[in-house]
Amino acid sequence: MSPRKKEETKSNPRVRFAKEKKKNKLIVIGFIITAVLILGMIGYAILYTTVLKDNIPVVKIDGQKIDNEYYKARVRLERNSYIQQFQALYKQYELFSEEPNSAEYYQQQLQQIVSLLDNAELFGEMVLNNVIDDEIIAIQGEEMGIVVNDSEIDVLVQESFNYFPNGTPTPEPQPTVYATPTISKTQAAILGITATLGVEETESDESDVGEETIVEPTAEPTAPTAAPTQTPDPTATPYTKEMFQAEHDQYLGDLEAINISETYLRKYIYHYLMNQKVHNSVIADVPFEQEQIWARHILVPTEEEAASVVLQLEEEAWNDVAADVSLDTSNKDIGGDLGWFTSGRMVSEFEEAAIELEIGQISDPIETQFGWHIIQLIDRGIHPLSQADYEYEQNVFFDEWFSGIKENIDIDINNVWKDIVPDDPSIQ
Repeated sequence: MSPRKKEETKSNPRVRFAKEKKKNKLIVIGFIITAVLILGMIGYAILYTTVLKDNIPVVKIDGQKIDNEYYKARVRLERNSYIQQFQALYKQYELFSEEPNSAEYYQQQLQQIVSLLDNAELFGEMVLNNVIDDEIIAIQGEEMGIVVNDSEIDVLVQESFNYFPNGTPTPEPQPTVYATPTISKTQAAILGITATLGVEETESDESDVGEETIVEPTAEPTAPTAAPTQTPDPTATPYTKEMFQAEHDQYLGDLEAINISETYLRKYIYHYLMNQKVHNSVIADVPFEQEQIWARHILVPTEEEAASVVLQLEEEAWNDVAADVSLDTSNKDIGGDLGWFTSGRMVSEFEEAAIELEIGQISDPIETQFGWHIIQLIDRGIHPLSQADYEYEQNVFFDEWFSGIKENIDIDINNVWKDIVPDDPSIQ
């Protein structure tokens, strides 16, 4: 086409009109598409807010959905529990507010609760993790044949109100707490002490544990004197079923006021009881007597100082060196004595080094996160645990069992929980 023809085409009104019409049509189509997208997003946002977010499960565990309404009720239930703790602590704070140390302690406790409740998302995540763990334990409990029935839930509810229609329960027997064995000649020689008065040593084997000599009292017991006549205390009003029911109904009414139904309260209690039963079943075979070692140590900040300590111990008594240089103030004045302990109670580097030692042997310097240690093994053997140590071992065993179970569970968390987590009730 010649230049003249092109000029005629451009100047042709019909051609120019057609181009403008096409351009305007594209603009209108673009506007319509944009409007549809905006309206679609607004519509989805409304639909999500009003319908979808409450129907998308917050989490699936091996494909099993967690009830969103239960999750919200659980958050409110646990928030309410913290509020009750706050109220109890605040009463204590008011009693001791004139004493600076006590007042500061209670202020810190109160502030921690306030900070936790103020962060609704952090609190919701904590509860979500609790709900997930409860569900996993419930699944395991059912596979183990463990059952929690309605009557057990009823009993726990009654007991929480101190209502015992069948009489106050007898405390369960606890494992016997054994006394620490007396020091043998071998142990005493390592520690650099002499046998304590009242302990008889056997001559056949220096490593034998001595037997305690029981000294019988020589004084005759004083005859009891007659107690003065007293006016009998008034008889307490029996806590009847009707009184329990009234308090229970009042409690349920208070929960209903913060959107917690009795159904979800009982579901929470179900999980509590299931957790207890599974825990007790899992730890049933944890032995009360376990392999333990008895060690002492001297802690210093550098390897050079640790090497110097090793040389000092060739010339000076262990207890004197420990008292002089050890950084472990909790035991430096008793020769760094750590007592008997089981596996897992010390940091791994320390424990591994101590286990490898022969009785009486002193280690080379060992580095841990706390510094440099010189360790001496006093003894090893199987001994009964204290009640506190026994409970610790049971909890460690259960935690390891649960971690192994949880690793093989498919847990699918949906961030919708952040949109539905309640921020009520709150501290007034």
